[in-house]
Amino acid sequence: VRFTILLLCVSFQVIPTLVSTADSAEPNSMVVEQETRTFRASVDGRERGRLVMLFTKRDDGTETVRGDAELNFNFVLYRYRYTSIGTETWKDGRLIRLASESNYNGDKYVLQATATQESLEYEVNGAAQRTATESLITTHWREPTPDKIGRKLTLLDSDKGQQRNGTLEKVGIEKTMVADKEINVTHYRLRGDVEV
Repeated sequence: VRFTILLLCVSFQVIPTLVSTADSAEPNSMVVEQETRTFRASVDGRERGRLVMLFTKRDDGTETVRGDAELNFNFVLYRYRYTSIGTETWKDGRLIRLASESNYNGDKYVLQATATQESLEYEVNGAAQRTATESLITTHWREPTPDKIGRKLTLLDSDKGQQRNGTLEKVGIEKTMVADKEINVTHYRLRGDVEV
């Protein structure tokens, strides 16, 4: 089975989400940049779902990404559905707030997180946990800062709240096709508890 994500469109629209608890903007901050990316997920050429990501930058230095994903697999004897909706807020390269709700074919997860000076305190389905934020990364939507290269990092699954360890490597600059255009991209690799 081959899994492919294709870029559908880039627009400048606000996408409504179900998770509203993570809008961390200060009351007086203003949006300075906003972008929506919509992706289609296909398996063996058949559309199986979508992902919509809304990126927002504000004049107080915060960056927010809201994701809304859904995948459906219907086979003769097997049916699987995945949904995830959530928001991450970053400032100065540090995760300061996270909220998500996900459903893995009936297994539901609700994650709420807030950063303190030295850690990220979070709850998964009401169970309290914490992790250091210095070496924390959550998703792959932003390019890592140079200080993360070659270091052992804590990876936080932003759906289930599970922690993994991995080392980040910078592979190099490569060319890839995006919307029928060849562009340069930076290739990174995570090795350890996960291989990404």
